[in-house]
Amino acid sequence: MKTELPKLVDGFSAGDHVTTTGSDTRGHEVTRTGYLLAEPKLVNARRDGSSAKGLRLCVGAKGTDPSERSTWTTLFSDAGSVERTPEPEPGKWSMTALRSVPGVKASSHSTRILYGGKGGARFTEPTQATPVTVTYTDEGYYVLWDPDTDTTHAVITLATKIWWAHLSRGSGPDVPLAPGGSKGEVPAGPVSGS
Repeated sequence: MKTELPKLVDGFSAGDHVTTTGSDTRGHEVTRTGYLLAEPKLVNARRDGSSAKGLRLCVGAKGTDPSERSTWTTLFSDAGSVERTPEPEPGKWSMTALRSVPGVKASSHSTRILYGGKGGARFTEPTQATPVTVTYTDEGYYVLWDPDTDTTHAVITLATKIWWAHLSRGSGPDVPLAPGGSKGEVPAGPVSGS
């Protein structure tokens, strides 16, 4: 069944929490859950080897740049969906690899989470509840640090399992500095004792 493209997103606007199913930039099916980062945009996209009219939605963690291709989901008149979903519940613990935490990527230095400690088979529940900023070090490591005290809680890779939860709105600074107190000054690698 074909639907008029703009009707697919009637009632949705930037800032809504949604789940979309559509095509990524390579034409593969993808499902993304997060915030609608920008207003939907009519585009010409590749589909089955040819150009087709589609509707591009940018979905990701709050603060993500909608021009990042990793947020793009394209809906076509006969394929794809978007639905409103509940916002993440602050304080609800998850144990996943760092790569599964929404908003964590090398280009972002402002992802804020509640850090619960190491994850894995030996760590069946969180051991702490510390608000941290996740910052990439340019050497394959991510620093989990508290900008209020300039304390590093962990230096880990994307594959490392951790306990984490979404922070409630208004928790911590809006745009934290890098560890060490100045923008761009990030530890080069693992810090001993982490």
